[in-house]
Formats: sequence, structure tokens, C-alpha cells
Amino acid sequence: MLFYFCSVGYGQINDVNKLNPSQLKRFAKNAMRAGDAHSAIFFYEKYRTKKPYNNKINYELANLHHEVRNYIEARDLYYLVIEKAENKYPLARFYYAQMLKSTGDYDNAIAHFDMFRKDYKGKKDSRVYGRLARNEIAGCDSAKIIIQNPLNITIQSLNSTINSPHIELSPIPINDNTFIYASLRVDSLIYFTNENIDTARPVRQFYMARKEGMDWIGGELLPGVFNIPGIETGNGIFSRDGKRFYFTRCQKNWQGKIICSIYRSTKDGDTWSKPEKLPPLINDPNFTSTQPALARTAKSDREIIYFVSDRPDGKGGLDIWYTVWNDAKNVYSKPRHVGSKINTAGDEMTPFYNFSNRTLHFSSSGLPGIGGLDVFKTFGERKKWSDIQHIGYPVNSSYDDLYYTVSRREEDGFFVSNRPDSLSNETCCDDIFYYCWNDYIRITVTGVIYPFETDRFGRKKDLTGFDFMNPGENIKPLDKAKAVLYREDNKTGEYVFIDRYTTSENGRFYFTLQPDQEYEFRMEGFQYFDSKNFLSTEFFNFSDTIEMPPTWVNVFSEKPVVLENIYYDFNSSELTKEAQNVLDTTLLILLRGAPEFIIEIGSHTDSIGDYKYNIELSQERASNVVKYLIRKGITTERLIAKGYGALYPIAPNFNPDGSDNEEGRVQNRRTEFRIVGTIGEEDEDEIYVED
Repeated sequence: MLFYFCSVGYGQINDVNKLNPSQLKRFAKNAMRAGDAHSAIFFYEKYRTKKPYNNKINYELANLHHEVRNYIEARDLYYLVIEKAENKYPLARFYYAQMLKSTGDYDNAIAHFDMFRKDYKGKKDSRVYGRLARNEIAGCDSAKIIIQNPLNITIQSLNSTINSPHIELSPIPINDNTFIYASLRVDSLIYFTNENIDTARPVRQFYMARKEGMDWIGGELLPGVFNIPGIETGNGIFSRDGKRFYFTRCQKNWQGKIICSIYRSTKDGDTWSKPEKLPPLINDPNFTSTQPALARTAKSDREIIYFVSDRPDGKGGLDIWYTVWNDAKNVYSKPRHVGSKINTAGDEMTPFYNFSNRTLHFSSSGLPGIGGLDVFKTFGERKKWSDIQHIGYPVNSSYDDLYYTVSRREEDGFFVSNRPDSLSNETCCDDIFYYCWNDYIRITVTGVIYPFETDRFGRKKDLTGFDFMNPGENIKPLDKAKAVLYREDNKTGEYVFIDRYTTSENGRFYFTLQPDQEYEFRMEGFQYFDSKNFLSTEFFNFSDTIEMPPTWVNVFSEKPVVLENIYYDFNSSELTKEAQNVLDTTLLILLRGAPEFIIEIGSHTDSIGDYKYNIELSQERASNVVKYLIRKGITTERLIAKGYGALYPIAPNFNPDGSDNEEGRVQNRRTEFRIVGTIGEEDEDEIYVED
């Protein structure tokens, strides 16, 4: 399977020329069952020298060459099957057209896709293949235009210290001078006998590559706990904070099927923990789970793990799925696929999520592209995505292009391709390529956040003559304030979450922006409101750092605030007119000024009366405050009523000599509020399941 590894040969024979056709076919079938396409091709090719006109063998051999991506051989064999036995193998023309497309013969590919659509009508799966053929035709139609308008980008095939005769995969930048990747470090294609295949077969492991001058030098085995001798390992990704590493290990199951599973290791100081397999909810033992990519949810800032799987209920082939990790409970949400905008009847694979602009890059064989697997991108998260965009030529070619990644500095990265100008000059195996944008525009925005001087309801005090541009030394910037960046979706006009930044004691935030976009800045947290700023990069066609004017925000305490002069008639829970006026001029102003706040109204009594009576009375009083605010237009979901009775006094109810402390009792008979959350804080669409 392409997402796993390109298998090595199987079955070394002393004199293969002495085998008869029946023996050669049996060896080929055994190699196919072992998942070794290269050895199967070897034996079938020998078979064809003795019996060249067996249509079934020619079709199987064409499929094998297709699998290992020897497109020219596959093309010629599919054409031979079309000429001799198309009625028996009607999909041969579809695959033949794909091979024409993969070798850049777009006009002939379109003609044969059209013929296939007409001839294949009425078959059981004609709708699926008809849709795939239409997408292939659309890709061929657009290919010439795309190729005539190449990206301003430099692409470099990496040298033989990194790219070997076998597949290299999953290049992941660590910093400007280091990346890790997975590779099978052998010098040539090799073959194994039945006796030594389980003990002598080399496996793919993690390696490191470092930049030396203008070259990348690889081949250094990644130290630590990730590689295990004899276990296929690859597809690694680090969390944004560098404290978690997700990757894939693959083995055969009891049925001989290659099953990949996702593992996670956690960093403690300088030490990585022993990798643990994610729970069966993610790693279904009957299906592959591989190629993890990481993001964060916009609302609750939880880790999203995107991954590739062939599990049921997808759209077809390999699909991209996701789960959300609740770090507080260490549980994962039920996996869901990312939706039909991305997943198709073809294969979707090798996702990579760019945190700075919330863009998902992935490869697909089912979307209109110029080759077999093309790289696409989309903006969003989980099941909500913008329109899919083809990333362009020459990153995409007529061959297979996948594993597109972006470095932290944004202007370069890596991808994987089997294009024939790679080291091997063949299309069988994937190599790693480095790319660098020649016209990259880097826009950074920074600024400092300061607190307004406000009263306890967030109302600004008199600011007459206040110098907003030059804060005095007596005004300290906000430490640990969360600034949040949103970008306008050009199609819907909705502002969509991009990134968040927590300030240090200097109050400064930093964000990376894209050209030709509209942005909004907000503050995140219970205590901030009235703090939106807007910025456009529409006319930025050059790199720049934007220094924002000082950002001033209202800051509100998270501690309970007593609402003074909230009176009730004796032994009654009904609000007086005076109490209603107090609410109108205090709490109502705050709730209207900060429409995202969720508050709890708490009512308290003194110690006179029994416990049950005081609880019930205080609950009624709190509920009546909530009802009054609802009548004033505040939505129910933002208000919580809670009666505490005499449980939480803030002053003594009795004097030291045992007499009543009337002053203390007055303080205890209070109504207060506290901010307990914000609207939309949780990801309500996630279902977390304990494994």
C-alpha cells in the first residue's frame, strides 16, 4: 500500500529460468499474498517470456506495475488487455487512461476516459467510476493551463544520503536546519527467500537530515525510543509545543494484511516516554490508522489528530479522519471523517496542518488534478472547510505528489514525489524534495496590550485627556493575556479562528499574516471585553512587520462581585423597584457590553432560619434576578441561578459574646455574580468515549 511502504522483493531462486510457467505463476501468487509486488512482477515477467498472451496474467501484471507506479509498463500492458479482452476486463481502459495522464499525455487520456464512461454505463459501480472519470477529465483539462502558469518556486531533489532506491516518506521540519524522515536504508532492491523473510527483511525507520551549507545531509538514525528493529516505522509529527510526538508503526495482522497504528510519546524534560498505542477507538485492529497530523480546536484549544484510515463509513479508499484529545481527562472523541469536500471515492492521504494559517494540505487521487496524487489545500478545521484549492505546478506534476509540509518560517518545506527526475530516474519509488518560494511575502503583526482603568462592572472611568498612544510608566502591560486572531472567509464573510497568543509580562503579542486578507483581533477569557481590532493586508505585496498602536482592553475580575442595594421585601423573593434600578445600571450594562459572558447569580442569606428554608429562599431570589434579566433581553443560556442559603458568610453572624452581629448579617444577606464561562467555549459536537 502506497501509504505504508514500497515492498522489497520476495523469493530468491537459484535458477529461475528452469521454472515452468505453472511454477512461476505460483511463485508470483505467493509474492502477492506476502504483499511483495516487486517479486510478483519479477515472476510474472518471466512467465510472459514463456506465455505472452495470457490476458489474466497481463491484467494482473499491469495492476502490479500500477501499484509500484511503473506507469509506462502499466500503460503498455493495459493497452494490450484492451485490445485482447476489454469485455472481460472493462476497468483496463480506465486504468490505461490514468497511465496516459500520469505520463503527461492529457489529450489521449481525455479521449479514453470518455470512451470508458460510455462503455461502463450500467455496471454495478458505474456511478463511482463515472465520477472518478469526470474528475480525471477535469484535471486533464486544467493541467495545461496550470502548467503554463507555474508557481514562482525553486525545487531541489535531495541527494543520495537521503534518497535511496526505495521509498522515502514523511519529511517533517524540526527547525531551519533539521528534519526527520522515514527511509529503508539499503543500497539496491533486494530479494528474500521464504526462510529468511521474517528475520532478515529490513524495515523503514526514522532518520535525521541536517543542513550543511546549501546541502541536506541525511542517513543519521533518529536516536531515542521511536525506532524498533524489525518494525516498520514512519509518519511522525510533533505537537506545536514539542511535548508530544505521534507516529505510525505497521505490522501484518493474523490475516496477513498490513495494519498501521498510531503511537504517541510524551516528552518530560529531555526524555521521551515509551511510545503508547492510541486506544482501539482510534486504532481499530481490523483497519489501518496512519499518517497523523496535528491541529488545535478553535473554541476549547484541544489537540485535533487528523489521520488516514480505510475504516468503513468513509467515502471510499483511504480517507482522512479526525479525533479530538481531551487532555484533562486523557480521552479521545469518536473518530469522524472530515467531510465530502475533502474525502472522495479515490484516496486522500498525507495530511499536514499549518498552524499559522489553519490550512490543511493533503494529497488526493479523487479530486481533479494534473497527476495521480496531487497536493491540495483548504482552510478550516474538522468538518468545516473552505473551497479546495489545487496547490499548483511544479509542486504537483503528472506523477504522484504527496507529503507536502511547511517549515515554521513558512517560506520553504518538503514534499515527496515519484517524478522521474529524482535520483533513481524512475517512477517506482518516492523521493524527498525541498522547495523554497522565490517571492514569499512575510507579514508579521505585533503590539502591546494594556488594561483600561475601569470600575468593577467594566465601565471605563473618565478618560478625558488620556494619551492612548503613549502609556505612562505607571501603567503595566497585561501579562498572560490571550490575544486571538481571526481571518475573514472570503466566501461567507464570517471571521474564522486562526491562532491565539499568550503574552508575557511585556504584554506583547505576535502573529503571522497572509497577504490580501482581512483580520480581526479579540481578547479571550472571562475578564476581557470591548477589545476588537481590525487589520487588512489587501495592499501588502512586500514583507513587513506591522506595529499596532497600543491595544486597550477592559479587564474584569473573575472573583464574585457583590451587587449592592439588591433588596427584597421581608420574607419575600420578589425584587423591589430599587433593586431593579440597580440591575439596570450595573449588571445589565456589563452583560450587554460583553455578550459572550456566562454568569452565575448567587443569592445568600444570614443564619436566621433553618437550612432548607434558607436554601429555598435564596434560590428563589437568585431565580428572580435571572428572570428579570431575561425580560430585559439577556438570553437564558448566559444566566445561571444558584441559592447558597447561609453556607458562605462573608462576615460573622454573631459577635464574640454570642449576641447578634446585625452589621455582619446585613453583609451576608447579599446577591452577587461571577463570570463562569463564555458562550461556545466547549466543542459541543465532540463525543468523548472512554476506552
